[in-house]
Amino acid sequence: MMRPISDFEPRERIVPIPHTTRRFSCRSALAISPDNSTLAFIADLGAGTYSAWTLPLTKPGKPSPALGVDGAALRSLSWSTRGDLIGAADRGGTELHQLYVARSDERVEKLSWSEGERVQRLLSWNASSPDGKRVAFSSNARQPTDMDIVVEDVETATERALVAGPAWHVAGGWAPDGRALLVMRVQANTDQDLVVVDAGSGAMRQLTAHDGDVSNVPAGWLADGRPLGITDAGRAHLYLAAYDAMTGAREVIDAPEWDVELAVSSADGRAQIWSVNTDGYSTLRWQRDRTRGGDHELKGVCEDLIISADGSLAAFVRTSATETPQLWVVELATGTARKVFETTRAVPSSELVEPALIRIAAADGDIPCFVFRPRGTTGRTPAVLYPHGGPEGQSRPSFTSSNAYLQALVDRGFTLVVPNIHGSTGYGLKWQKAIHRDWGGIDARDFRAVADWMASDPGIDPKRLAVYGGSYGGFATLVCVTTMPERWKCAVDVFGVANLVTMIEHAQPNWRRFLKLWIGDLETDRAKLVERSPITHLDKVRCPMLVVQGTNDPRVPKEESDQVVERLRERGVPVEYMVFEDEGHGFTKRANSDQAHTRIVDFLTEQLAG
Repeated sequence: MMRPISDFEPRERIVPIPHTTRRFSCRSALAISPDNSTLAFIADLGAGTYSAWTLPLTKPGKPSPALGVDGAALRSLSWSTRGDLIGAADRGGTELHQLYVARSDERVEKLSWSEGERVQRLLSWNASSPDGKRVAFSSNARQPTDMDIVVEDVETATERALVAGPAWHVAGGWAPDGRALLVMRVQANTDQDLVVVDAGSGAMRQLTAHDGDVSNVPAGWLADGRPLGITDAGRAHLYLAAYDAMTGAREVIDAPEWDVELAVSSADGRAQIWSVNTDGYSTLRWQRDRTRGGDHELKGVCEDLIISADGSLAAFVRTSATETPQLWVVELATGTARKVFETTRAVPSSELVEPALIRIAAADGDIPCFVFRPRGTTGRTPAVLYPHGGPEGQSRPSFTSSNAYLQALVDRGFTLVVPNIHGSTGYGLKWQKAIHRDWGGIDARDFRAVADWMASDPGIDPKRLAVYGGSYGGFATLVCVTTMPERWKCAVDVFGVANLVTMIEHAQPNWRRFLKLWIGDLETDRAKLVERSPITHLDKVRCPMLVVQGTNDPRVPKEESDQVVERLRERGVPVEYMVFEDEGHGFTKRANSDQAHTRIVDFLTEQLAG
């Protein structure tokens, strides 16, 4: 008898913070209190949607509610030295974040709010000034196409624009003396600049002048007044470096053979901790007063990482293939790491599957791929190709609160094939940039290579193959069913891009500059974009499809899925359409998540059985 997918999903969901999302907002779902006695985190804990909870660190205890907003989902946190817990929340998945504050006396108030206006705010984990009196965040209130840096007085709730201009700006941490702010100016996923801004006058000094694409992601400051950042300047992989605040001269702190994926520095600048991504697996490294501490291998993935104001503690979210998401704390003086909270589920870890990491030969280079094979099966199994979103993201050897249900497919006897095709992060700048303005090109060749491998693998039934993905993974799904229609018995497209032209035309204003760089320029590339769009080739689709979409999706407008469903129905291709009126790009409400994922797993089971 098949287990329900609810048995595989965590009973408590910790809000996911994808690394690529963090790169554009430096946000976190974690926060440590000024006295280091309490950890705040965003989760649903069995409730309808995400809110902030606190957990004692000095003694055993259970989570307590800390900050919730009726009808809204909390997205990120920052805890000031004054004791104010600040959170960003949106409604219905719109990503139009408003800022709220839970005062030290437990009052919850609006902090930055726009009634009826379509304003987006991004709250960094280190947004609060060292004295706790100010908070810096990104906002497009002045101009919908831009993200300015706004500084707000936390007590009076008065705002002033510190950095304004035609760009996407992100607050990257205050100098230890509070006189300057590190700011990231985002040009693209692979191209950012770091700027030091005088907190009083707004005068700016650029630290990272360069030609071509160079990543520069803020990580706070050192105690000696030098900004800290993750960069790939002059190297193939991301590394940790400190910059002279006046000249921009760079000192390498740690340059491993793989990417430094996350890095944070304490408010006083005395301690830093960072995560190294080695072929998908994370290892933590740290230093205090410039003296290196030890390494801590997670045997899984570091999904989120912060450090206390005094640098004595760090907290992170750990995920793995067989365990539910966990909260951990590290004492940097001793290197002692302890688990302080673990989500739960019905299926024990011993019954879940660790993936094998393989390389699949392809025309443009071997493709890293995690393969989950069901236990105790003989003969050939059905298989599901699961491309990740982004496309500049990475599939990892873990399941988060948002995709743990995939283990249900493996439990039902399916092989799960999870590749990191060109465009994925974690394998160097060249691999990541290969997909820029080549959607439907190099990725289509990669997916053909993976599909050919699946069809030839002795453990997989070539007549029972499916492809399923969300966001860019939805685009990849549509590419697969239109370029290799003979391969697939069924497919699932979750808020996927179908028409590259309309995707660019109808994108939210502050994303359009990036889509021009990532996907293409409508003025010069229109013919290519039309040809590469799956919507152009939907007449080739042969297999039944399930399409899932949120009405409020600000990244992939609902029109993208509407076009797919309309065209397929016109041709008589079986297509099922699930629309969630109160969701955006993903699921903030547990009931919607459960409904969608249950139907996805059941649809694949129905189509691939026998």
